[in-house]
Amino acid sequence: MEHRVDLRTATIADTPTGITELPVTASRDERTAAVVEAVLHDKAIAIPFAKFNDGRGFSVAHLLRSDHGFRGEVRATGHVIPDQALHLLRAGFDTANLKTTESLLHWRRSLSHYQGAYQKAARNPLMQRRLASQHIKGEQRAATLSDQLKKMPDLTERIRSIAGSTNGRLAFSTSLGEEDQAILHAICDAGIDVDVFTLDTLRHFPETLETLQRTEQHYGIRIRVVTPDPTDLEELIDRDGELGFRTSVNSRKACCMIRKVLPLNRALKGSAGWITGLRRGQSTERSDIAHAVWDTSLELIKTSPLADWTDTQLNDYIAANSIPVNPLHAKGFTSIGCEPCTRAVGPGEGPRAGRWWWENEDGKECGLHGNERQLEVA
Repeated sequence: MEHRVDLRTATIADTPTGITELPVTASRDERTAAVVEAVLHDKAIAIPFAKFNDGRGFSVAHLLRSDHGFRGEVRATGHVIPDQALHLLRAGFDTANLKTTESLLHWRRSLSHYQGAYQKAARNPLMQRRLASQHIKGEQRAATLSDQLKKMPDLTERIRSIAGSTNGRLAFSTSLGEEDQAILHAICDAGIDVDVFTLDTLRHFPETLETLQRTEQHYGIRIRVVTPDPTDLEELIDRDGELGFRTSVNSRKACCMIRKVLPLNRALKGSAGWITGLRRGQSTERSDIAHAVWDTSLELIKTSPLADWTDTQLNDYIAANSIPVNPLHAKGFTSIGCEPCTRAVGPGEGPRAGRWWWENEDGKECGLHGNERQLEVA
């Protein structure tokens, strides 16, 4: 059995994972393809070192984190030695293959020698020393916050509580749907500092873009617009075509990843908290979402202040506060995404039935959500 060392905790990583191998000479399009493969099939990206003194592998790992926003496991294979442990960690590697389990002691010694560094890197080893305790504290804070939010009937107070418990930048990703418009209203009402941004996939309905403009004018704010990396997008279209997302679920998820997930990862980088508009009534996959969870991959607290709201509560709040909404909602569009992937919902259909309607009804998610730990059951 192949063993590997977890560079963040200096322990043996025994969880088996498939891998997609990426050479140290990988071009940008090869890196993009590897990220797509790894995310779609829950694989690690393995970078093989032919020689321990070949620095190209470190550069590739750093680019996977910085350019592509990859959040999964990056593994060093081949000729790597314990003396490189801290450099591998700082470049963005999670694990490294062990020649023998006995060599773990040498890796631990190398990882314990860190005294400090001023250079920027994908990771700071000093912070990794505290990783386990940080995750535990993060989960505890999320559980405490979740309990607090459940007891607060007022949305503005929930937003203030989220801001008060966030030690660092608080981000809100808005899709400009009804839930997110309600949350934005509460953020403005609370008068707190939040990084508000939206993901423009470059395939939005005109009505969605008009809603963005009307919302900015209504609240007197500027919403940051985040777009896909143009090179990634060009390579995706070259590979799958303009409508390739309809040929298979994997192709559709690849499109979602390039247009949504990777831009989101980049936009959330450095945030301590993330506000979302998820509700339990939106789909069966979201029926047990918590008010607050610890997202292990992003290392932040992800909150859903509307988790327990019903359709009636949401509609009443919007009406009472004259909140601008997308006119498509009045035409039967309950969940609004990209124009080619969204249709109106018919009688008796679920709220998300209009998303990717040509696919199976189960598991209709784009990949933006699902990496967090659920700490609360409805």
